[in-house]
Amino acid sequence: MKPARRARTVFAVAAAVLAAAGLAWSQAASRPAVRGVEWAGKGVWLRAELHTHTRFSDGGHTVDEIAAAAVRHGCDVVAITDHTDGNLKAATPEYFTAIRDARLKYPSLTIVTGIEWNPPPGKGQEHANVFFPSGLEAQDRLAQFKERFDDYDKKGENPELALDALRWLDELAPKGLAPAVTLNHPSRRPHSTSAPRLTFEGLHRAAPRVVIGFEGGPGHQRQDPLGAYPAGTLVDRWDPFVAEVGGQWDQWLARGLDVWGASATADFHSEGNGDFWPCEFASTRLYAPDASVDGVIRALHAGSYFGEHGHIVDTVDLRVAAPGLAAPVIPGQRATVRQGTEITTSLSLEIPERDYMRRSNRVTQVELIGIADGKATVLFEGEPASPDAFSVPISVPPGGIVLRARGRRTVVGQPALTFYTNPIRIATR
Repeated sequence: MKPARRARTVFAVAAAVLAAAGLAWSQAASRPAVRGVEWAGKGVWLRAELHTHTRFSDGGHTVDEIAAAAVRHGCDVVAITDHTDGNLKAATPEYFTAIRDARLKYPSLTIVTGIEWNPPPGKGQEHANVFFPSGLEAQDRLAQFKERFDDYDKKGENPELALDALRWLDELAPKGLAPAVTLNHPSRRPHSTSAPRLTFEGLHRAAPRVVIGFEGGPGHQRQDPLGAYPAGTLVDRWDPFVAEVGGQWDQWLARGLDVWGASATADFHSEGNGDFWPCEFASTRLYAPDASVDGVIRALHAGSYFGEHGHIVDTVDLRVAAPGLAAPVIPGQRATVRQGTEITTSLSLEIPERDYMRRSNRVTQVELIGIADGKATVLFEGEPASPDAFSVPISVPPGGIVLRARGRRTVVGQPALTFYTNPIRIATR
């Protein structure tokens, strides 16, 4: 009888342990969980220009002149992103020397080493910016990437070359900070063989650590037609990927892809080309852990940024609060809560008195866009108070919800001046 009694005792103890573990697991599972943007609540805001060209490709100015203009117009960050066509001089020793010298001359400015790549199979129809962390910006690496993977001068379609390039970039830092890749002006050539609407999802799924998003606010904002796009394509100066509710960006978000599109750039070549100087008109506002090159790259990966035109806002603070969360969730972050949880989505703005032309400034409308059950809708629209633009209660639906915001200032006779945020994803268990 003793063995049987012992067996019953062991079983009872095991059952108690399992029950306690199950209770602990159940309690843990009921708590909201948050990931992404580890520096939330302790970061810094940086005004950035992420797309410029110099005389090392088809730009009209030196790296030094670009850096000086960036400082003059209030940039904290500027990326040098010259084309990697084989006959041009991006990724040469002289390119790196010019960037190094500008860093020494303008210590208050963070200068990111980048390139604008011709991804296969487009033969230069489409472009993507590649931004390098400080530990990976060696000249020989960029030269090798340019020689092996730029498609401008290569023969054949090379359908696998783009994936090979992304894998190569990913393997540069298997456990550390990887380069960041954004596809530029995504609707400029919608019918090209390498159009982002056809290729982005596959590229992102193949290398999600590297392919972070696309350029939602293209440059060339003084050109006619705007952005060097086909006439009538842009919506208030923004690519329709971003501006259309339920458009391509929202479709990717609905399918579970964490994709960032809230960047606004100058794509600066020269004033005569129809371009604003860095940070003169457009800027991407990064919420970064610090003002270093690696801090900038981390913010790009995380999606903790918004884009704006005309300097109609200084900061845009989109937040989601939920019971049990230690702190609100911000763009780039993902929270997991129970279905039906009541969350509150709020937007606060810092609105300067004057815009980029020193005109009296205001924001005339803000909107909250929600993506749930495969559909995107405007959940709120109205004229904002300052600084609190809106506070919207939402019951989290089955399958969760993705939230992004935008705002605009109407300009008579011209496209509106607009800002867009990156999304917050609220998932359910």
